[in-house]
Amino acid sequence: MTSTLGARLKTARKQAQLSQIEAAKLMNVSRQSFSKWENDYNYPDLDNLVNLSELYQVSLDDLLKGGADGSESIS
Repeated sequence: MTSTLGARLKTARKQAQLSQIEAAKLMNVSRQSFSKWENDYNYPDLDNLVNLSELYQVSLDDLLKGGADGSESIS
């Protein structure tokens, strides 16, 4: 089963050991934005996706597709 973008964002944030509040402050967005992204109510724009990739130290492929090879895990 394919995980959603929101689930991959949440997993990456937790692996980076950040709370939504901490990540939001680092990204200069609201905690509510993070909640919406992680619950698939809304999606980050391209600039925020790039910033999330850098913040979590994962590739855009990992965030968007679950990995370059289509795998589910974010390493």
